[in-house]
Amino acid sequence: MLIIVVLSSGFNCRVFLISNRPTLVGKLLKLASIYAFVFSFQFAYAEKITVVTEYLPPFQQPNDDGSLGGYATEVLHALFALTGDEADIQVIPWARAYDKALKEPNVLIYSIAHTKERARLFHWIGALRYENFYFWGLKTKFTQPFQALSELKAISIAAPNGHNSDEYLTSQGFTNIYRVVKSDQQVQMLYHNRVDMVLGNSLIIKSQAQALGYSPELLIKLMPAYELNNSLDIALSKSSDPNLVKRLQKAFRHLIGSGKLAEIKAKWSIADDLAQVY
Repeated sequence: MLIIVVLSSGFNCRVFLISNRPTLVGKLLKLASIYAFVFSFQFAYAEKITVVTEYLPPFQQPNDDGSLGGYATEVLHALFALTGDEADIQVIPWARAYDKALKEPNVLIYSIAHTKERARLFHWIGALRYENFYFWGLKTKFTQPFQALSELKAISIAAPNGHNSDEYLTSQGFTNIYRVVKSDQQVQMLYHNRVDMVLGNSLIIKSQAQALGYSPELLIKLMPAYELNNSLDIALSKSSDPNLVKRLQKAFRHLIGSGKLAEIKAKWSIADDLAQVY
């Protein structure tokens, strides 16, 4: 088998393979495309990037050794492996993380809801998961869903401070809101009967309940919140270096095109919410 690699000008790479074994050629082409992509960044200046996030299982969660893991964190490491940049990850309360990403340049934030209100506030690198939102209660308190949003406004609800759910509740005129610092504290308050309702997507709410030792089977969907249906993304602060933005966006597109993102999703059993009704 003869392998010929021809590098063109700029950051493009062409790989030519000659062989009488098509299956092997296909595998080598895929491998070569990955190396060619990484090679395209070797002339770029690798940077140490400030990354802010919160604990949000299964997207961001602590490993047994104390390091940060989870589905989104693995995607982030795969992204930086392509660009050659170094991630300085800070796990801090979400309100602080969000404020830092709003005000400082070259700050990456994940996993952040890509809402209409936030669309112009950040550079969006890529979507980690598409999700639908619901109001949740416990079956010990509720037996059937509600039909109108107005019916829910008298019910006590917990929400993580600064989250898109908190922003939504405020914009809709909810006043009986108990704001928490950490996302899983809302689930604790629900199961301890300190509030009667929370707002979130199925994967995160049920994962948090299970991680805290509660039964997800006790949860009941009270009503969909269609306005909150969006994607959880990786984003960069608006004042970031344009070259960094392009570099990360290009790398994320490669994660999709190479199948690496789908591979990581499958490993973590992450599936997108597609249906708009329940």
